[in-house]
Amino acid sequence: MTSLTAREKEILDLLCAGKTAEEMGSILSLSTHTVRTYQAKIKGKAGVYKDTALVSFAYKNGWVEL
Repeated sequence: MTSLTAREKEILDLLCAGKTAEEMGSILSLSTHTVRTYQAKIKGKAGVYKDTALVSFAYKNGWVEL
C-alpha cells in the first residue's frame, strides 16, 4: 500500500472529520486550491474518485482510525 505524507495524512484526517476544503485551508494555513490538490493526490493513491469513497477506503484500510 502506498504511504501518505504527513500533510496528506492531516488532510485526510480533516476530511474524515467532515471538514470542507475551505475549512481545512483555514486550519492548515493553505489555500483551498492546495487542499484540493492534496485531496486529488490522496484519491489517486487510494484509487478512488469521490470524497465519500476515499473516507470509506481510509477507514477500511487503516489510513485513519475512529
